[in-house]
Amino acid sequence: MELIESFIIDKEIKKYPFYVELAGITLPDIKYEIKRENSDVYVLEYVMEGRGYIEIDNKTFFPSKGDVYLLPKGSSHHYYSSKEEPFQKIWMNVNGSLCDSLIQCYGLSGKYLFEKIDLFDLFEYFFHICKQRDRNTKNLFDKCSVVFLKIIQKLSRYGEKVTPYDKQAIKAKNYCDINIYKKLTVEEVSQYINISVSQLNRIFKKEFGTTVYAYILDTKISTAKSLLHGTAMTISEIAFLLNFSDEHYFSNLFKIKTNMTPTQFRRGQK
Repeated sequence: MELIESFIIDKEIKKYPFYVELAGITLPDIKYEIKRENSDVYVLEYVMEGRGYIEIDNKTFFPSKGDVYLLPKGSSHHYYSSKEEPFQKIWMNVNGSLCDSLIQCYGLSGKYLFEKIDLFDLFEYFFHICKQRDRNTKNLFDKCSVVFLKIIQKLSRYGEKVTPYDKQAIKAKNYCDINIYKKLTVEEVSQYINISVSQLNRIFKKEFGTTVYAYILDTKISTAKSLLHGTAMTISEIAFLLNFSDEHYFSNLFKIKTNMTPTQFRRGQK
């Protein structure tokens, strides 16, 4: 059994640089099996429970709980559940020129399995956006593209040598990432972590070299850059989406952070 959000009935979606064909959650099923020849979509899946098998590029992989796998467009692949511990997973089938560019730019071509990488929150948020069924499909896909970018960025850092972070600092950072479209405050983050603002800023700065407030602003600007580069959204729409008080404030902050106005940045990316 699967819970699925589908957009493939809308033939207009292929005009966008990033679009979602399907997104869903697969519930445990010993008969679960997917086989594609020359796949016409990118398949990205997070294993919530259980385990299974992937056959691709004359190789066999064994994804299990906490793993992510990426099956590229154009590949011939076969994946299926273990009979003893069938898959439960959350997934997306996505497409568009932005997918091609990001996977190439972040060096993920030919990489299929990413073991024990905590991306459940981002996959869950992606599916949550899809379930909202925004009447403006372009806006929905724009939001999804930002989450997809974050997933690709995290996958690209897979395997790098890292120093363990403070768990509360990581939890705060993930909360900021997931709620970047909200009018987020440091107080709200501290309440979510259940520690004081001063303690939160102390551990956050120790781990990431910046305050929570500065991180929120920098992440909003980074997200705005992705939207300016990868979508046709207006500056006003981006300011509204990222919950800035108004377009003027957004543009001024963007210029302070980048030494360019949003319009100059967009022109420079073309």
